[in-house]
Amino acid sequence: MLNLDCVPISTYCSETGETLDAINKRVQRGVWREGVQVLKVEGVKERWIDLSEVAKWARQSRLNSRAA
Repeated sequence: MLNLDCVPISTYCSETGETLDAINKRVQRGVWREGVQVLKVEGVKERWIDLSEVAKWARQSRLNSRAA
């Protein structure tokens, strides 16, 4: 198994079961940010997902939900 920091958004969706629509809504609401969790790679049509940043977001979200 490869250990990748970033994957194309199509790969992220197929591996996690998340939809492109759900990701776009996170970006629109400011939950995820372009240039942080979602990357536009020059010369590549498809956006990429930074798995390290998504993991940080997930851990932070979990901590915030426990505090509530």
